Amino acid sequence: MSLVIAIKDKDRIVLGADKQVSTGDSKDHTITKIWPVSELPGAIMGGVGSARASQIIQYANIIDKNSIQQEIGTNFIICSLAPTIAAGLKANGFNIDAKEDGVCEMMPNAFIFAYKDKAWMIWNDLSVTEIGDYLAIGSGSDVARGALFATKKHNPFERIVTAIDAAAESTLFVDDGIDLLATGEHDGDNEKIAKALGFELEEVKEELKKAEPKAKKIKKK
Repeated sequence: MSLVIAIKDKDRIVLGADKQVSTGDSKDHTITKIWPVSELPGAIMGGVGSARASQIIQYANIIDKNSIQQEIGTNFIICSLAPTIAAGLKANGFNIDAKEDGVCEMMPNAFIFAYKDKAWMIWNDLSVTEIGDYLAIGSGSDVARGALFATKKHNPFERIVTAIDAAAESTLFVDDGIDLLATGEHDGDNEKIAKALGFELEEVKEELKKAEPKAKKIKKK
């Protein structure tokens, strides 16, 4: 499992995720669970569940180029994006099981899709929920949501780091390595990220040079 957090911050969405992946009785701390959508600038995603399922969606072309000119709203997520994600997983060897009613399919993952100032949760059964002020999904999400509630006055990067640290303290499947992404940039972001992650500002600037264009993505020390 994983922990992915989304926070609405004025005119954008900020995502954060831990970096732990576990197999049997071993674990690693290098997995990427949030990513920018290359076909749609301004869009980012995150996934919890199977690491391979998230990787497939990360590197597959999940946005129909002909649909980019359409309004990206709940209707698009329900009718286009969610079925495309399920089809992409099927095409890459995942057995997407149908429920007894033959209507809803079950994916090994749940996903968050964010575009500009809106975000949606795509659940395992392909149902969709638009995210309000914040949401945490995956292991330790109850603990993380409590931390998010208690830190409403803090900047979004601090809130995410605090929430993931809290979940890591009490959850086996979450660690304190952290990636951050945002759909847009605000003045002073570098300073806020540095403070949240415990970096010196110059270290943050150096890390961001290596990150995807127009995305905030760095790992906590």
